[in-house]
Amino acid sequence: MFQVVSAGKTLRSKPSVEVVQEAVRSFSIPAAQARRLLLKGWVIKDGLTSKQVVEYQTRLQKIGLRVDVFPAGKFDNRALLAKLDFSRKRRARSTPPAKTVVKDAPGVSPAVKPDVAKAEPMQTAGRRASRQADSEREGGDRARAQVEALFADIEVGTGESVLERVQLLLGAVAAALVPGLFVLLAAFCSYSAFRALWRLPQSAMAGEFGPMVAIGCLISLLLIGFVALLLLWPFFAAGKYDAAGQGGMPLKRGDARGLYLLLEVLAQKTGLPIPARLSLYAGAEVVAERVRPADLLARRLSLKLGLGAVCSLSGSELAALVARAAGIYCGRLRGFTALLVLGSARRLQLMQWAFENERTAVAPQGGVAGFLRPLDRALAACGSAMVPVVDRLLNLHRRLTAPVARRLEYRGDSCAARLLGSDGFARFAEKWHQLVHAELVVAGINREAAIAGQRLADYPEAIHWTLQHLDDETRSNIELAMSQTSDAWDSAQAADSERVARVEDLQLPALIEREFSVQKLIERLPEWRQSTSAVVADDGSRPVDNRQLLQASREAEQSLQVLGEYFNRIPLQGLLPQQLPASEELAGMDLQAAVDWLRGKLVEVRDLQRRLGDLRDRGVAIHLGGGLIRIQAGIQPRDYCLSGATPAAADESARDNRVRREEIQSQLDQVFRVFYLRARRAVESMSGDERQAAQAQVKRLEAYRPLQAHLEKLDHYAAVLGLVIDGVSPAGSQRELVQKFYALASKELQLATAAVDNSATLRKLGLAGALEQRVGRAEAPELPTERRGILDALQAMELRCKGASAAIAEHYRIQLAKLLQRCLQREAQMDIRPLRLLRVSGE
Repeated sequence: MFQVVSAGKTLRSKPSVEVVQEAVRSFSIPAAQARRLLLKGWVIKDGLTSKQVVEYQTRLQKIGLRVDVFPAGKFDNRALLAKLDFSRKRRARSTPPAKTVVKDAPGVSPAVKPDVAKAEPMQTAGRRASRQADSEREGGDRARAQVEALFADIEVGTGESVLERVQLLLGAVAAALVPGLFVLLAAFCSYSAFRALWRLPQSAMAGEFGPMVAIGCLISLLLIGFVALLLLWPFFAAGKYDAAGQGGMPLKRGDARGLYLLLEVLAQKTGLPIPARLSLYAGAEVVAERVRPADLLARRLSLKLGLGAVCSLSGSELAALVARAAGIYCGRLRGFTALLVLGSARRLQLMQWAFENERTAVAPQGGVAGFLRPLDRALAACGSAMVPVVDRLLNLHRRLTAPVARRLEYRGDSCAARLLGSDGFARFAEKWHQLVHAELVVAGINREAAIAGQRLADYPEAIHWTLQHLDDETRSNIELAMSQTSDAWDSAQAADSERVARVEDLQLPALIEREFSVQKLIERLPEWRQSTSAVVADDGSRPVDNRQLLQASREAEQSLQVLGEYFNRIPLQGLLPQQLPASEELAGMDLQAAVDWLRGKLVEVRDLQRRLGDLRDRGVAIHLGGGLIRIQAGIQPRDYCLSGATPAAADESARDNRVRREEIQSQLDQVFRVFYLRARRAVESMSGDERQAAQAQVKRLEAYRPLQAHLEKLDHYAAVLGLVIDGVSPAGSQRELVQKFYALASKELQLATAAVDNSATLRKLGLAGALEQRVGRAEAPELPTERRGILDALQAMELRCKGASAAIAEHYRIQLAKLLQRCLQREAQMDIRPLRLLRVSGE
């Protein structure tokens, strides 16, 4: 069940007065009640089904009101009513009372009395204000003293030698070459536009002005404007494409006085620029953003503070990240050099991304009005052709600035190491890498949840939870990944092994002597976490408790460990057959004989699974190629694994592939039936209560059997849609074929969902809820008419098919692991020789 809650906003910037009037007319309610619909957090209706939610959203959007959908009972109007009542009473108390006429006291002159009456309260108020100012000043001094006590009394040198200045100056010159090309192009365009305009008065004075002169001037200006929109605007306005730099929430000093004080003391102790403006994000990065020359001259920075890092790191570690981000811009010469080196590389990357994704100056966020659509298409087509040029410019900039970029990187690392010490920085680098990995995992989970219109309710806390629950194997793999060289042009990249070694050679002592918690320095931190979590998700997604998305994955990982032990690392594809082997000899084996027989088949099974995977990939290509041939699209048969370019040849290729796939599948089924025999023998050897529990689990697994065909088709259509996105034109004659595959995938998704809903056992086991949580229940919309919209819809359907298949397979593996865990325990009690891990070539 769900509830509809007012977002406190109107659609399309519609005036709130019009929304209130429309609500009064539509719902026949008083104006006072209609105004409450604009209160953020006001529960409009609770306890709705998904169908009713759609109806309410439609009706409310018609009147221009933006609403959010949450689980039933998440918000309560009583708390909001209490706040409204408190505000009303506060306004009543603050209203001045009516003036009363006071008679003059005897012996007091009317001219003197008002002065005397006012003097005493003014003197009292002045003394009170003075005492309050002194108290605040003493509190501020006391807080600064407490923060300064965290730091050791160590002199930190911030000066630069003459050699360093010369190196930075040469690096700045090299870094200015590529952006200088764009400055020269802008100057040339400005000069050309001025000359084109100057021709008008010049020809008029010479008596040569005519229609052709005006038309020539107009054509010149249009060409110059087109070049400026194509090449200059994407470079100089690259921030419009920077999704990572948007959506930050400014953190005012009043909301985090302790944090601002800490950063000021940090700048004082280390000589770093002062982070004067802070913006909160949900991620785990701590970097300088929107660096401007004026900020460098004033030695101030705008800092991007990831709440994932705030929740996961200690105070000294977060301070080290701040010092690392600010240390790159320490000093005016180094700051301007870093701005040229890092800023230009970032601009070129965003420019290349915009060209590759057909984002233009007239539509930086996608979508454009009808009369500008031809210009948008022309800019997108020319931009696609300019991608190799921008890529070469980026490589040239990297080659020119590689030495100075490494020098800036080294400076930032040394600033961080001053706070933690060289030994502490080495330990911190490992945790830094783990934090980056945890954020990547959480981002992937959040994207998968978006398919079903969901998101993590607390994104920063999810990063912290994932960091705390990394297994030993993942930590060791991350430690190995530290040997890869980091990108010197990305200030958010964690330190690699070479950078750690350079810092260790410095033998720096730790400037921070005592550990502290930075979470207490930000007021209303839980509210900030929830607000930033909403920013990183789609507008239509609803928050889901972190445990539903994170711990379910943890349970799936544990089931994979059980399956890996039982099947000796052979991946289970689909469902385990629940039939005995067809051969009487194999069906009569005992538990130890079954295990010994399987031991000799492991290498063969791996080879069969590899061949089956190749045939499935060929089947996907054959299916798409056959469809293209039937619409008479010019294709190369070999590109689609076809034996010819005729429908008959396509059918023959599909038939041959199907026969070979069925033959290999039957061989694999024979082996996995012995795995089922092994489990059955283990269950038969169990004691009474334990055997009954295991048999009940076997019965539950039988309910998944009708889903086998749906799993195969979901994977097949997801792969077909992936090929369609990569190699088929969604417009023109091929649109009908695209629509066909889109409809087939949508229908299969509905059939799989219906099969789950029709099974009482699967509903009781929670598969219906898990499937709805992963892919949602809404039917697939019609394909749009524009190319970008078609590709987005195809990708969304591909993800939904993959998500549904993964949800069913994951849920089945969890249930299967519960049975196989009992079987493994029983085998250990019976001293059965286990399936030893085999060393296979290539592993």
